[in-house]
Amino acid sequence: MRQVDLLREQLSERDIAIVEDVERFRLLTTRQIQRLHFTTGHQSVAAATRATTRVLQRLRGHGVISTLTRRVGGVRQGSDSLTWQLTATGDRLLRHLHGRAYRRRYREPSPEFTKHTLTVANLGVLLREAEQAGRIELSEIGVEGQARRMFVGRHGAREVLKPDLYAVTAGREFEHHWFIEADRGTEHDPHLARKLGAYSRFFKSGRYQAEHGLFPSVLWVVPDDKRAAVLSALIATIELGSPRLFEICTYDRFIGFVVTATNGGESMPLPGILESTERRLESDPNDSIADVLEM
Repeated sequence: MRQVDLLREQLSERDIAIVEDVERFRLLTTRQIQRLHFTTGHQSVAAATRATTRVLQRLRGHGVISTLTRRVGGVRQGSDSLTWQLTATGDRLLRHLHGRAYRRRYREPSPEFTKHTLTVANLGVLLREAEQAGRIELSEIGVEGQARRMFVGRHGAREVLKPDLYAVTAGREFEHHWFIEADRGTEHDPHLARKLGAYSRFFKSGRYQAEHGLFPSVLWVVPDDKRAAVLSALIATIELGSPRLFEICTYDRFIGFVVTATNGGESMPLPGILESTERRLESDPNDSIADVLEM
C-alpha cells in the first residue's frame, strides 16, 4: 500500500474536510477552523477550542498542515493566533483523493498577503456559518484562483478578472450570484480604479450573462463608512456598464447584507443585474472580523 493510502486511512472525514478548507481558503486561523468544523457536540466554547487544538496538532503531526511563523495578534494570543496552511504532503494527499495533477508550492507568505487572505477567508466562514444557521443556502463558493474569470476585453485583448471571492447563495425562492471584494482600506485609488474597470469590462463582454442569464452583484466589503464614501466617489468617476454594478457594505453588515439580498430578490436576467433597494442593516456582533483587520 502506498504511503498516501496509509495516510488516508489514519484520517477521519472531518480531518479531510479541514484539510480541504485549508487548501480552499489558502490560510485559516485556529479560530476560523473551529467555527467551520467544531460548532456542535461540545459542552462549551472552551471545550470546542480544546478539541480544535487537539485535532490540528494531530494533523500537523501527520504532516498535512503546518503553521506560519508569524502569529495573528502576537505571540501572547495562544493557539487561537496560529495560522494554518497546507503542506506539500497535504497537497499530495488531496491530489490523490481528487485526481488533480498539478502541484502547488507552499511557502511562508508575506504579512500583508496573510492579512488579506485571512480577511477573505473570514467572509467565506461567515457565509458558511449563515448556511449552517439556515439563513441561506450556499450553492457555490470560490476563493481567489477558484473565482477567476477569463474574458476577451477591448480590442480582442485577453483579460483575467480576479475577484477575492465568488459565491452563489439561494433562499426559498431566488438564487443570487456574487463577486465579493475584501477591502482593508490599504489599496490606493489607482489600484481600485483598475479593479473597478476590470469588472466593468467583464460585464460588457457578456460572457457571464451568456452562460448564466444574469450578472453577479459586485459587493465591496469595507472597514467603515469613511472608506465606503471614498469608494463610492471613485465608482462615480468610472464608466460603468450598469448604474447598479457595484454594491458597498461594511464588514459588520456583510452577512446581513447578503442574507437580505438573497431572500429579497434574485439576480436579474439580461440585460441588467440586481436592482437593490436601500438597506439599513443592523450590525451583528458575531459578524465582526476586527481581529483580522487589526493585525
